[in-house]
Amino acid sequence: MAKLWIALTVMCIIGAVVVRGEFDKQQAIEKLKTKAEECKSEVGASDADIEELVGRKPATTMEGKCLRACLMKKFDVMDVSGKFATEAALKHAEKVTDGNADKMKVASEIINACANIEVSSDHCQAAEEYGKCFKQQANAHGINENYQY
Repeated sequence: MAKLWIALTVMCIIGAVVVRGEFDKQQAIEKLKTKAEECKSEVGASDADIEELVGRKPATTMEGKCLRACLMKKFDVMDVSGKFATEAALKHAEKVTDGNADKMKVASEIINACANIEVSSDHCQAAEEYGKCFKQQANAHGINENYQY
């Protein structure tokens, strides 16, 4: 499940920076597990949908896309209209980075790059599109899928 944490943080941009400091990683992982199970039930997602998320692969089912939207909403980085919630993402990034200026600069750049992209009106599809943007931006900032906490 630690990989699920990585996938969500990338999806939420928070993981675009190296985690250190006061942030309680174990508590965050437990919160993620709980919310992921809730979302899995709410949207009818399968274990395969979870594995795609964990593996940082595009969702191949609508339930997988909806799983991502559900998680974004539960972490308040997607609002009720399906739009990316920049301020909430920045607050998460501030907490995760312990306010480190260099890490916040990178997180802000990624957040801002993806916040205003045109996305589908379907929240599930929008979550997938935001995730794709986050991954592209992380790569553009030299953050690969093998980064360490």
